Amino acid sequence: MKFSMDWTLVVVLQVLFQPSLSVLFTVQAEQTIYKSEYGGNVVMGCRFSPEPANPQSDLKVTWHRITSSSSPEVIRFDNGKISASQSHQGRVRLLIEELKNGWAKLEMSRLRINDSGVYQCLVQTSDGDDYKSISLSVVAPYKSVTKHIEEAAEGDEVILTCQSEGYPQSSVVWKDGHQRTRNPSNTSVSETPDRLLKIISQIQVSSSERNNYTCNFTKDGSSATFYIPDEIPQSKNDAAIVIVSMLVIMGAVTVGVLAYRRRKGKKGSRAHSARSTRNLLVHAEDKSAATCIQIDKENEDVIINVGHMEETLGSQLKAFYSEYSTETRRRCGAFSVEELLQRLQNNDGQPVNPLALLPEPGETVFLEGLPGSGKTTVAHILVSSWAEEPPHSLELSILSLLLCVDCSAVKEDLYQEIKTQLSLPEKTSAEELRTVLTRSSKALLLLDGYREGNHVFDESLRMFLSEKRGCRVLIMACPGHCPTLMQTAGGMLKFNLQGKSL
Repeated sequence: MKFSMDWTLVVVLQVLFQPSLSVLFTVQAEQTIYKSEYGGNVVMGCRFSPEPANPQSDLKVTWHRITSSSSPEVIRFDNGKISASQSHQGRVRLLIEELKNGWAKLEMSRLRINDSGVYQCLVQTSDGDDYKSISLSVVAPYKSVTKHIEEAAEGDEVILTCQSEGYPQSSVVWKDGHQRTRNPSNTSVSETPDRLLKIISQIQVSSSERNNYTCNFTKDGSSATFYIPDEIPQSKNDAAIVIVSMLVIMGAVTVGVLAYRRRKGKKGSRAHSARSTRNLLVHAEDKSAATCIQIDKENEDVIINVGHMEETLGSQLKAFYSEYSTETRRRCGAFSVEELLQRLQNNDGQPVNPLALLPEPGETVFLEGLPGSGKTTVAHILVSSWAEEPPHSLELSILSLLLCVDCSAVKEDLYQEIKTQLSLPEKTSAEELRTVLTRSSKALLLLDGYREGNHVFDESLRMFLSEKRGCRVLIMACPGHCPTLMQTAGGMLKFNLQGKSL
């Protein structure tokens, strides 16, 4: 009888506690430690379960930065609304599309050294709440080593200096050409405004002894080598001595020639002088003409080469876009140019003609629109209008080149992405693309879906925009996706694309 009562009690307790066990809410970190490079991106994630039935109304996700004295918010998702802290504005985002899969992922871009630290992922639902802590370490490799040589104050010696920036601190080891370690005479470490460590290391060596000396930043293996005495710069005093010596020699030669002419008869001297002058004039004219022909020939070659590259690239791109446009029309219900007339607006909210999107030579235009507003469709309209004969929708015959780059998942620099995405021949070099794009006023570079965050692509785009002279540039992006570009571009025209998702 007692056994029967005990078993009944066990069954009752199991029934009572089973519902609580079935809805136990937990949060697990994808990984507890992340390591990323200065200026790059990182995505940190934590998984929560069970997933709420309606993430938009029954879910709150908060990422905190944990310090010894406080835990300020980095970004928060609460009932479908997102807010980011002022200090992280434009550099952080929550991957909303992952919430329905039970993931709370934080993406941080343009990483700084002071982004290193501990972050807390807190998830709250009606089933409960839980959190996990994650560590982020941001490092900066010592990639570039600058070297400098100067004369020492005493003796026949020079001071060799190596300098580089990175994080965390690295030691510097010096070795000569015989692999013997040399102790540095001075090494200093200072902090830059970006919290990087600037390390300067020096050794003092003989300037007359032939040898080479290598400084090695042991943290990443970056190094630089000095070849002595070959790389010792000529001092100002040495240069002055050489110049004075040349002047003395030239003066002596001049005096000798004048003395020789004085000894010659006046008649002979005049005849010789006349013949020399006549010969000199003829030779000078011949030389001048030859020089002009050579210069003209070189300029003509440059013009022909650039024109040839434009023509070749234009043919390749139109062939590529003809297939691209057909495929795009098959799977994309694009709106018409007539509808674009109603949806394209200036900063005052007034409709503008779609041809206003075509920049003037050397100009950069910015088209901003929410996700799904149709920016990519506008890009397809421009590509089709340029590639098809007769013109498809818009009159773009003024352009010799139109290069459309999908920026949604770029990995390389600007020129490599152009080559890869537009299937240009392997022999097309980045320098050829740079030459054509910077010089041509009939080229349009169209960047669709641009978002700052890829350091390699961002830096190559910044360099291109700073050196371009004639190329037209049209950048399409969501609001807030490229704040740095908007600040540094200067004088950029901006239009807005209104409307619901297509």
